[in-house]
Amino acid sequence: MGEGGTHRVSPGARVDGKARAAAVYVALTLLLAYPLTLHPATSTLPGDPDTEMVIWALAWDTHALVSRPLSIFDANIYHPQQKTLAYSENLIGSAPFAAPVLWLTGNPVLALNVVALLSVVLCGLGAYMLARRLGLGPAAAVLCGLIFAFSPPRFFRIGQLHLTTVQWVPFGLASLHAYLDGGRARDLRLAAAFFTLQALTSGHGAVFLAVSMLGLIGYRVLLGEPVALTRRLRDVGLAGALMLAPMLLVVLPYRLVQVEMGLRRSLVNWAPTPESFLASPARLQVFLLSFVPGARIIEEASAFLFPGYVPILLAGVALVGWVRREPGVPSHRGPGSSARTSTAVRGGTTWARVAALAEIAVVVGLAVAVFVAATGPVRLKLGDTLLLSVRNAHRAWLVVAVATALRAALLWRVAFEILPRWRRAGARVRRWAAARRQDPVTFYGLLTLVAVLLSVGPPLGLWPLVYWLPGFSFIRVPSRFMILAVLGLAVLAGIGFERLAARVAPARRLGLATLAGALLVAEFATIPLPTVPYRVEIPAVDRWLDGLPKPFVVAELPVDGSERIQSTYMLHSMAHWQKTVHGHSGIRPPLHVELYDQLRSFPDQTSLASLQRLGVDYLVIHPGLYRPGEWGAVRERLNEFEAWLTLEHEENGDRVYRLRPMMMGG
Repeated sequence: MGEGGTHRVSPGARVDGKARAAAVYVALTLLLAYPLTLHPATSTLPGDPDTEMVIWALAWDTHALVSRPLSIFDANIYHPQQKTLAYSENLIGSAPFAAPVLWLTGNPVLALNVVALLSVVLCGLGAYMLARRLGLGPAAAVLCGLIFAFSPPRFFRIGQLHLTTVQWVPFGLASLHAYLDGGRARDLRLAAAFFTLQALTSGHGAVFLAVSMLGLIGYRVLLGEPVALTRRLRDVGLAGALMLAPMLLVVLPYRLVQVEMGLRRSLVNWAPTPESFLASPARLQVFLLSFVPGARIIEEASAFLFPGYVPILLAGVALVGWVRREPGVPSHRGPGSSARTSTAVRGGTTWARVAALAEIAVVVGLAVAVFVAATGPVRLKLGDTLLLSVRNAHRAWLVVAVATALRAALLWRVAFEILPRWRRAGARVRRWAAARRQDPVTFYGLLTLVAVLLSVGPPLGLWPLVYWLPGFSFIRVPSRFMILAVLGLAVLAGIGFERLAARVAPARRLGLATLAGALLVAEFATIPLPTVPYRVEIPAVDRWLDGLPKPFVVAELPVDGSERIQSTYMLHSMAHWQKTVHGHSGIRPPLHVELYDQLRSFPDQTSLASLQRLGVDYLVIHPGLYRPGEWGAVRERLNEFEAWLTLEHEENGDRVYRLRPMMMGG
């Protein structure tokens, strides 16, 4: 692999290497996530209602996988809507990690943090495995995993579970590389399994992995990899198809919800601020930015997208090495060659290139002239940037004339032999492609570039060109593609370190790797992480509901228009898992927008009639959640609607009312 060579290790050594790498990532997670790692059962990162939504989702998945796995997408929120788990990330793939914690401790906060912190370790281990598959040595692979696990654009997403749990992306890529290099059907089936696992764990991660896998396949095919479609399908086989089946079953509910709700991703506020690409909450970056006069990078940033100086420098080493080497082209002169001969050859090559460019200009000019003459003016734009404007065919014909004259003038230097010359050029391209096909620098350099271009705003941003495509429409904020860019950068950085280490005496390489790792940790560190005390508290009246005959439908009061109150009631529903009209997710149905507005004036005839139409059986009222002075007025109005409501239970000041169905229309 590059100058470093391909490292071959015994199976036992490989296992030991993975175990040591995993131990490194566990230790660094404990350090860099402090104090969350010290108090995982009673604290979270500062969040918003999304944190409570994720806690609910993990608990729902755990409950539904045991009690009703075939109806898991019919979650209990937003009654009477269906497939409501598909209103946001389903997190089903994280449930196997959360479930043992929930069963053993009953603590959903601990379950959330275990899943989040474990994803950091797995991201590091996955990138390590990918680097080893690409031929990097153990030290370079450990650094690759360290960058992907802890670089700010990914690590500081651990408070957003659907973005931190992208750990199966590098595992899937490693399996696909193994298949393309070795041709074993088992590796292709593993790649399919990892793709399904990623799709079940994080829809964002599934898009990242799909882009990476399709990009790798397209890259290899473009550079001469045989398509061999029949053999590929045979290698997938029934086992591979079964591994992909759960992913396909997940896609259907999202498609049904998209059609039902008329969802279509727009380009509103899609571009991150330019400052975001220099912004990081890491202590070192904040310190360095403090020396820039008038800089408001952290304040103006819309996201933390700066991956770090050391990863960029190491990746630069890899790219410089890539530029300097010419696969398939001898770097020395043959015996007897002279400087004069070499100069003549270079001169002949130069004239041949000029002639080829003139011929290309003639062909392109003719095509443009004919097209404009047939269809009219041509204007090509990328966003608001004008790339090409041809109003009439005159300029194109002028280009044809000038290029033809130039080509004619070069006949005394370069004979007019298009086919032989293009055959020779084709042979050179094939040799170049064969040399680059398995070169990780080329592919991961392109992958990083594409991911960055998907993340940036105009005029370079690619998002306006692809946001409507299946899968891409799932991504609300395209700057999240920087997570994928970090993986590509991590691979390049590992290769860069490998090339630096090749120039160092073997006895000093471990010290160099330790220094590089220490610099990365120092650059990424934000210790202590900002955390807040948190615990899920479910009122006794909601737990009392669990003892009633089921099924039933619940509504809770007060409703004040905030997202927080809706996510709080979602957590309350975890006591009984019955249908509730409340919900907080990526979608709010129009029916519930109207309902929540009506419930702000509860109780009145309009709100009670709406609840009856929805089939609500019980109303849970929490006087302590009302604003000061509001509860007295609500209590008086409750007395006015005694014919509608029957008090069933009261505990710790909270009340449960049964809504009488006979008053419909009364």
